[in-house]
Amino acid sequence: MIMPPLIRKIEPGDVIGRCRLVRELGRGGVGTVYLATHQTLQIEVALKILSPSLSMDNPALAERFIREAQLAARIRHPNVIAVMDAAHDEAGSGLYYIVMEYIGGGSLSWHLRHGALPEAKALSIVNGIAHALVLAAENGIVHRDIKPDNIMLDLRGTPKLADLGLAKHAIDSRTSLTLGGSFMGTPAYMSPEQARDAKVADTRDDIYSLGATFYECLTGEPPFQGETPYNIMSELLTKPSPRPRDKRPEISRSADLICRKMMAKNRQLRYADARALLHDLQICQTLGDKGLDRLEASTFERDSLRAKNQAMNYGVETSADGVAVVPDPPDDSTIGTLAGPVPALISPRRVDHGAFGVAFLLIAFVTVATLFFAWIASHHPLTFLRSELAQATPQPTAAPEPQYPTNVEPAPVDVAPVIPGEIPTPAPAAVATPAPVPPANPGMAINPTPAIPANPGLPGTPVPAAPATPDSAFAARAVAENSLDTGMIGPTGQAELLRIVGKRDEKQLTPSTWAFYFFDKGATGHARIVTVNGGKVVKSGEDLLDLASPYSEHSVMPEDKLQIDSSQALAIAQGLIPGTPVTSADYVLLRQKNFAPMWKVALWALDRDGEERKIGEVTLLAENGALIFNNLKP
Repeated sequence: MIMPPLIRKIEPGDVIGRCRLVRELGRGGVGTVYLATHQTLQIEVALKILSPSLSMDNPALAERFIREAQLAARIRHPNVIAVMDAAHDEAGSGLYYIVMEYIGGGSLSWHLRHGALPEAKALSIVNGIAHALVLAAENGIVHRDIKPDNIMLDLRGTPKLADLGLAKHAIDSRTSLTLGGSFMGTPAYMSPEQARDAKVADTRDDIYSLGATFYECLTGEPPFQGETPYNIMSELLTKPSPRPRDKRPEISRSADLICRKMMAKNRQLRYADARALLHDLQICQTLGDKGLDRLEASTFERDSLRAKNQAMNYGVETSADGVAVVPDPPDDSTIGTLAGPVPALISPRRVDHGAFGVAFLLIAFVTVATLFFAWIASHHPLTFLRSELAQATPQPTAAPEPQYPTNVEPAPVDVAPVIPGEIPTPAPAAVATPAPVPPANPGMAINPTPAIPANPGLPGTPVPAAPATPDSAFAARAVAENSLDTGMIGPTGQAELLRIVGKRDEKQLTPSTWAFYFFDKGATGHARIVTVNGGKVVKSGEDLLDLASPYSEHSVMPEDKLQIDSSQALAIAQGLIPGTPVTSADYVLLRQKNFAPMWKVALWALDRDGEERKIGEVTLLAENGALIFNNLKP
C-alpha cells in the first residue's frame, strides 16, 4: 500500500500557507476550521483544512476542493461568507486549505443551544439566507447542505451562509464536491427527494433545508430526529412535515404558513424560487398576521391545483385513512380566496320591495348560491386531489415493476396498489423460496403470493449476513487478525476495527490486497495497519502515520453493525445497474464521526474502446445494506 508523506499533528502556532493557527473553531465531515491570523494582512481569518484522511483516500477530492473554492471566491454578498484564498501547502504541511473571512458571532447552531429564538429574529435570519439563495440561483449553484452549522452570525446579528459554491455547481457537475464524505446534505435538514437521489437537487431542495432550519429556529428542535442518520431518514421519508404551531401555539399563523410551505413534502407545492419566498417573508415581517390575505403563501391551496399532484412519489401527505391532506387554509376565507367575491347580479335599487320583488330576490339568491357552492365543491383542492389520487393509483391487474433493481433474479410477483407517497418495505433478501412478509406501512397491502425479492439498497430492508467468501474483506480480516499480538485481540476473539481499504485491481471484481486498520493506543496515529495479499499477510504491525485527528476509541466500528461483507456490498451495487457488466471495484469500509459503519464501493466497466472507466460509486450501511448514496451512471 503506497502511503503519502508524513503529516504531523496540527497544533496552535503552526503556519499553514500564510496563516498562523490560533485555535480550533469546529469540525465537520470535510475537515476542521481554525481561527488563524493572516501574517501578511494582519487580520483574523477562518482557515478550513481538508481532512488528511479524505485527501489520502481520494486525491481527486482534494483537487475538487480547490476548484470549487475558486468558484466560491467569485461570490460577494453581505449574506455570504467570502472566500479569500485556497491552496495546497506542498512545501510545508502538505495540507489543502481554504482561507475565509472570520465571523465572530458564532454559528446559528450555537445560538440555538438554549432553545428557540424570538420569531422576529428567526424571520430576519431566514430572510438574509433567502437573499443568499437568490444569488446562488443566479450563479447556477445548489448548496445542498443548508443547516444551522452552516449559517454564521456576525456581531451585529447579520446571517451569513457558509460553503456557498462548495456543494454543487448546476452548470458543471464534474466539479461538485460531496460534503460530509458520503452524504450530500444532512439528514435532519435535507428534502425527501434529496435523500433519495442527491443528483436531482435544485433550489427547491435548498428552500426545504432552509425551512427545516426555520422550523428549528421557531421551535428549538429539528423537524425530524433519531438516534442515527438512518433513523432520521426513515422519519423524513415516511412521516409528514411537522407544523411549528403544533409545537409552539404562540407562533404567528403567517410564519407557520411560510415554514409549512417551505417544508412541503411535494416539491411542487414549495416556493418555486427564493424571490417568491422573500416576498412572503417581507410581508410577514412588516404586517404579521394582518398580511395573511396578501401572502403569496395564502395561495397554498391554489398551488395544489396548479401542481396537478405531480411528483407524488416525493411524498403527498396523507391521513391515517390514506386520504390526501390539503394544508389548513390561512384563515376562514377559503371560499373567497379560491373563488373570489360573488358578483352582485341584482342591483338593490331595482328591486321591488313588494311580494313579487321579495320572491324574485329569494329565488335568485338560492339559484346563485346553489350554483356557487356546486362550483366550489367541484373545484375544491381536496376533491381534486382525491380524483387525481384515484386516477394515479395503479389497478391490481397491472402490477408495477419493482421500484429498485435487485441483486437477484426477481420472482413473479402480484403486488396490490401502492398509495403514492408511501415507501414499500420489501421482504428479506435473496432466499430460495421467500416467505410472504407483511407490509411495513399502513395502507399498503401485498398479496400472500411469492414476495418481492429483497432490495438491500432500499432503506429499512434488513439483509442477513452471508458467510464470507474466501477472497472477501471479512475472510481477509480473519487472516490479518491472526498476525496481531494477542494483546490486541479482545474478549470476542476479534481486534477493534477502524477501517478496511481494498484497492481495485484492473479487471478484477475483488482486490488482491486488503489493508486493515486496527485500533492501538500505543501506535502512532492510534492505529496499526495489516496488509493481506492473496490470503497471506504481507505486512503486519505498521503504524499509521500521524494525522491531524488521531483515531480514538469512539472510532472503533461496532461489531454488531458489520453484517454486510464486501462480496454482498458488490452484489448490491451491481443490482442497481442491471445489464451493465462490472469489471472491477474499489472498496472502503469506514465510519465517520457519529455515523454508522458504511461501505463505499466504486465500480468500473469497459467503454466502447475496451478500456475500463469509472461509472460511479455507492454508499451502503454495513449493518443491512441500506442505500445511502448512489451516483452510478451505467
